[in-house]
Amino acid sequence: MDKLINMSILRFSHQGVLIATTLLLSSALSVSNTFAQNKNVVIENKGAKTILDYTVEIPVTDLKLPIGNYIGVLPDQTIVPIEISTDINNKESAILPIGKLNAGEKQIIKIQKGSSDSYPKRTYAELSHKIGGEFDGPKYVGVHSWVKPNKITLPGSFTDHSYYIKYEGPGWESDKVAFRFYLDNRNAIDVFGKKTTGIVLPAVGVDGFDNYHKMAPWGMDNMKVGKALGIGSIASWDGSKAVRVDKKDSTSCYIQADGKVRSQVKTIYYGWETNGVKTNLTSLISIDAGSRASHMELSVDKAVPNIATGIIKDKNSELIISNDKNSEWSYIATFGKQSLNNDMQGLAIFARTKQIKEITTDELNHVLVLTPQNNAVEYYFMPTWELDPEPVVTKADFMKCIDEVLNRLNNQIHISIK
Repeated sequence: MDKLINMSILRFSHQGVLIATTLLLSSALSVSNTFAQNKNVVIENKGAKTILDYTVEIPVTDLKLPIGNYIGVLPDQTIVPIEISTDINNKESAILPIGKLNAGEKQIIKIQKGSSDSYPKRTYAELSHKIGGEFDGPKYVGVHSWVKPNKITLPGSFTDHSYYIKYEGPGWESDKVAFRFYLDNRNAIDVFGKKTTGIVLPAVGVDGFDNYHKMAPWGMDNMKVGKALGIGSIASWDGSKAVRVDKKDSTSCYIQADGKVRSQVKTIYYGWETNGVKTNLTSLISIDAGSRASHMELSVDKAVPNIATGIIKDKNSELIISNDKNSEWSYIATFGKQSLNNDMQGLAIFARTKQIKEITTDELNHVLVLTPQNNAVEYYFMPTWELDPEPVVTKADFMKCIDEVLNRLNNQIHISIK
């Protein structure tokens, strides 16, 4: 009985369509009525610090519920959505958001059938490109319109500035920040600063490839990446410099989730050549409601030493490093007047302390060299901006944001089901 999965939860498909996803093993059909109609999930913060904007994750196998659509009811009677999220290893969890959990506090969340239609969409992901024109050499030209298939496969030779994909790659955002990465030979991550908590990416880039570099009511592209790592880009360390994912046979990218609580971009780089190894690299980027930080999960099918990531250098920024052996997570960060608009901007990357092999630099970047475990690594990357709806103007403001992320990552949250 413990192995039965019988559950239906609202989620967004990779095509961006809201669907009811039913997880059902055929062996459970005859006994589904034996499961309780509701569940109480007890969330307890056993740590000494308040945790903000926390996404509760419950393994689907731990929730045995009759078929139906489910919501979470918080102690203050707020209704929140429950979505299914899949990690890079295809493990599925039911997720729901909570805004605040004080030190030592215990909350009981009731899971019951219902609808969360009135809950706002707080994350988004998309992958759009042109149709109606044609390629003239490496560039896409002619009269066109936009289509959002949320998936694409490209040859390894696909180059930058082809003017084919909207803002040159997939985009993802929360109610705090937005990102994109260049789905071409650069494979670098860039930041959109947001001046609003609303979803902005659907309208970004449809009126030209350069307009988002100028300030708009929603915000702007906040970083000039060039040949650097931007923030959180995938790379390898060759002993003297970080090398982005530039040599590969082909690339497939699709939007794995486009939900109210979490959105995800999955990319497979076939035939990645690095450090004398040719391997297939899988990347899964996730962003949650209420979070400035994106979660990067990486997996390779052949061992790759010295997977790396990093932050672009800027002469106007201060480097901040915390490599604490007593903490599960450590970080590198920069802060200063380093945004494209010459505003105060913070950039941070958080990695598991046990996976940090070296913290170093090259000509363009501050670099984290990571040691994969079971051919996998993970890290988080976070920008802040002084024009955010919650402005981060001073170093003290930035360090508060870093501490909030560390609190979530080093959390002592205990979850039980009754």
